[in-house]
Amino acid sequence: MGVVARLLLPALLPALLVGLVGLPATPAGAAVAAEPAITLAVSGPGTELRPSFDPTVSRYAVATTAATAGRLTVTASTGDPAGVIRVNGVVVRGPTEVSGLAPGDEVSVFVDDAAGRRTYALVYLPAGFPEITTVVDGPETAAGHVLVTLGTFAAALDRNGVPVYVHDFGQPVADLKPAPHGRYTLMRRLPGPASDWDLVELDAQLREATLSRTVGLVNTDNHDSILRADGSRLFVAYEPDPLSGLVDAVIQEVDAAGAVVYTWDSGDHLDPAATTAGAASDWAHINSIEILPGGDVLASFRHLSAALRIAWSDHDGHQRGDVVWRLGGRHNDFTFVGDPHGGPCAQHTVSRLPDGHLLVFDNGSAVLESTPSYCVDPADRLGPTVNRAVTRVTEYALDETTLTATLVRSWDHPGRFSYFAGSARRLVGGNTLVNWASYRGALVSEVAPDGRVVWELAAPAVLSYRAEKAEVADRIDPVVEVTLPDGELGGGVYETGDAVAPHVRCTDRGGSTLQSCSLSGPTLATGTPGERAVTATATDGAGNVTTVRRAYTVVGAQPAIAVRSKGAWRTTRTLRLPRRGDVRRAVLRVTNTSARPAALTLRGSRAGSAYRVRYVVAGRDVTAAVLAGTWRTQSLAPGQDARVKVVVTRRGARAVPRRTIRVVAGRSDAPASDSSLALGLRSR
Repeated sequence: MGVVARLLLPALLPALLVGLVGLPATPAGAAVAAEPAITLAVSGPGTELRPSFDPTVSRYAVATTAATAGRLTVTASTGDPAGVIRVNGVVVRGPTEVSGLAPGDEVSVFVDDAAGRRTYALVYLPAGFPEITTVVDGPETAAGHVLVTLGTFAAALDRNGVPVYVHDFGQPVADLKPAPHGRYTLMRRLPGPASDWDLVELDAQLREATLSRTVGLVNTDNHDSILRADGSRLFVAYEPDPLSGLVDAVIQEVDAAGAVVYTWDSGDHLDPAATTAGAASDWAHINSIEILPGGDVLASFRHLSAALRIAWSDHDGHQRGDVVWRLGGRHNDFTFVGDPHGGPCAQHTVSRLPDGHLLVFDNGSAVLESTPSYCVDPADRLGPTVNRAVTRVTEYALDETTLTATLVRSWDHPGRFSYFAGSARRLVGGNTLVNWASYRGALVSEVAPDGRVVWELAAPAVLSYRAEKAEVADRIDPVVEVTLPDGELGGGVYETGDAVAPHVRCTDRGGSTLQSCSLSGPTLATGTPGERAVTATATDGAGNVTTVRRAYTVVGAQPAIAVRSKGAWRTTRTLRLPRRGDVRRAVLRVTNTSARPAALTLRGSRAGSAYRVRYVVAGRDVTAAVLAGTWRTQSLAPGQDARVKVVVTRRGARAVPRRTIRVVAGRSDAPASDSSLALGLRSR
């Protein structure tokens, strides 16, 4: 390194860092300038921004009504006078209306100012989507999105209750959850008075892919379903038994081709006298199923207040369909250790944890009007039921050899009683996601191992039957639209030297928020004629990239000039006049090949004394004007031409050398746009 370089490098280093990585070159001890203040608001019939705007939060929901009609006005500002606001990639100033929005669409807002770029997404909600608020928001919240079903809506929510996916299915839906191969499933109720449902499979972009249901049964139920990686499915059903007059609980396995593998019916394996539901015909009420290691099925029955392990193949002395054990209820097989309530009551969503423990959303029960309590008395399991109006989440360590169930952990929230539905799911890292269902004071809570609620959403107007937490990957590419201003030739045709600014619009609805929307240049390259293209690129927060290429044509300003005496049009021609008095005729054609209407001029040179040349238009001699270069056409549209007749007469008898007349066509408004042709004259 040279002496000068060594001396300059320390002084240049801060500037180099600014240029290379965008680091601020703040002198030591100098005060750091505050970031420019940002505002962001929406307006329109029935619109509301949820949550309230905070410059550090990037995603928002926009509440709508039917009157919103796909339109909202976005108003954003920055305290930096040189700052730039873009809505869907378009530079805007002041309130900007965005129209044509469909539920789930996102409006992108970029704020570029002295603090850099800050990006925001405004999710256009379906009309009537309930208000969801964050009640508790702690740093220990597990990553991921919460999958819920809210009436006819299915949604995946971020920690602020803003959907990364939302759809109105038009019919009640339940149990949105991840499925193999990056897909998802939910249950959708069929139209009509009967409670009958379809299993809806959604693809990786959460678009409806396939529908399926039980085979040969009158019912497919919404409480649970399993889609396996091989395409086989497990359904549950509530099936009327014509002999007993009761409604049995059914589990049916169907292979990927739609053939029934096995159907398990509670009427064949359980005693209706074990019910805790009194005289209800729905005596078992299955509400969750899970496939255990080895293939057996773990099933929860609300009206038995019990979870059962069902042999799904012959093993260890059990035949397929046998009940291996019962946890809880009247015919309980386990000794409960450390559980004063003696097991679950009216529970939902029983699941096995990786360590073999069972996690239970234990609803509890109480007499409500004519509905009995479903809780057995642990001191007299076959006797009358008792009230336990407390909902808890329990974890049991099972010893299936000694048939003991030890209560490892029990958690409840004082005053919260979820009479029906609900779920508990253990998350990576140890937290538990609790879905409160019929308790309207909260929608979902995330509970740390020590019992602290570290995150919670509330939606008092609606319940979700179950909730799951999963990373909903953004697999939706941004959409890019490039608009070229109409040239006067139309279809993206421009003239050399034209200043043309293309327009780009970018949208995205994948949930990761649009990050950039750019053109390959602010103006089109029109310096020379030819075929050209402009490209626009959009990138979202998940790294999905869309590039659109729009072709355009640049044409020259020079008019085209051609001559014809016989045959085809040419750019050069020779006329032979061997004898005195010979006359030859040709036609000149001048064409406006530019992108806009123009009047063309014509200038011709003299041919000397041996030839007389006249220029005639529509029978009128315009020779003087052509020789003077003052003759001009009317305004010609792009592609339109004018014709001039050239009449050449041989004057003398003496042979003369070849002469050339140069005829120049130009545009009256563009002096440097001339083009010419040569018309040769020969006497022999």
